[in-house]
Amino acid sequence: MTSSKDIRDVSGSLTVMRPPVPHLKQGVCHVMFAFELGLSVRLDIAAQRLKQDVERTKFRRNRRAPKYFDYDPPPLRILQHGQQMNVGKFFTKPQAELTLFDFGGCSVSYQIDIAGPMGHLIELSEVLYDNAFLLEDARERVRQLMNEIGDSISRPHLSDSVEDFVVYHLESFDGAPEIKTLLDVGARDFASLLRAEKDELGDEEVRDALGTRTSYGASDCAVIDWNGALFFGENVEDVRAVLEFCNVEFLEMRFLDEQLDDYLEKAYAVLTTGKKGEADLGKIARLQVDSALLYEAVENALKLLGDQYLARVYSLASTKFHLSEWNSSIRRKLDTLDSIYQKLSDGAAQRRSEALEWTIIALVLIEVLMGIGDKFLK
Repeated sequence: MTSSKDIRDVSGSLTVMRPPVPHLKQGVCHVMFAFELGLSVRLDIAAQRLKQDVERTKFRRNRRAPKYFDYDPPPLRILQHGQQMNVGKFFTKPQAELTLFDFGGCSVSYQIDIAGPMGHLIELSEVLYDNAFLLEDARERVRQLMNEIGDSISRPHLSDSVEDFVVYHLESFDGAPEIKTLLDVGARDFASLLRAEKDELGDEEVRDALGTRTSYGASDCAVIDWNGALFFGENVEDVRAVLEFCNVEFLEMRFLDEQLDDYLEKAYAVLTTGKKGEADLGKIARLQVDSALLYEAVENALKLLGDQYLARVYSLASTKFHLSEWNSSIRRKLDTLDSIYQKLSDGAAQRRSEALEWTIIALVLIEVLMGIGDKFLK
């Protein structure tokens, strides 16, 4: 790698010119879209309905790690063939991977072989940001999948909400520079790549974009941001799978939060109306159960206990996605929904108790009147 050069401008002040980022020799860009397609999916039945080759996803475990961490249950991974699509100066591979989770989430992933100067990669990131063409292709693939697997989906409904995320797997550079040196030299370029910004970013923005990182060994590094991630080194599959799950989880948390807002409005309307019946109580109970089941299914889908590296990747991604804040918001709304249900339940119990008391009073009164009537008849 060329060394830094000291250059004096016309005012005589010293400016340190860093060398350019080396040419990327080999890499792959993974573009992922997350969708919500129903309350839940019976994966075994879905696998039987699909004509394409499917597999139950397991972690590759390229590192030493306990055997008991994995998905629960393992999602379905479906490979769909198609045509290459032009994306800036690059092309997607002629297939897409769909990952179907039992809690109703689905991720569509495209791969793009990348190589060249950093300028080309930054242009690619700008093209990928809110790319309507790829998004519509992904949505159409999910629609077709939903038609194929049919009633294996409980309450099928393709949500309008979508979350995208990009993982840049940067495998090798000219000159084989060390990762730390590479990140120091190309900090602004890599930050622009993650933020999909061609204009030069400020120092704080660069630090924020590149500050969330972790490594397993000296020859790899994962840098995670809210819009995308960089991975230097080999064996990216497990890291990509965790980031893909985080993206789907983020969508599910957003979807559930919006759904709970709607449920709370309906529950509040029931609470404030003059007449409340058992049907209303049952309706609130169903809303409560549906929300709790989805929340628990998403929360328990990925078991990373024991694999400290992937647990760190998940934790860092969760921080960038603010998943803990979404979790707190959802828990508060679930508690509020439970409170409304309890008030309705208490009210229903009180009305039943009052009705029973009036019934007893009426029966006693009837008995008294009958006794009086018998005396007069005698």
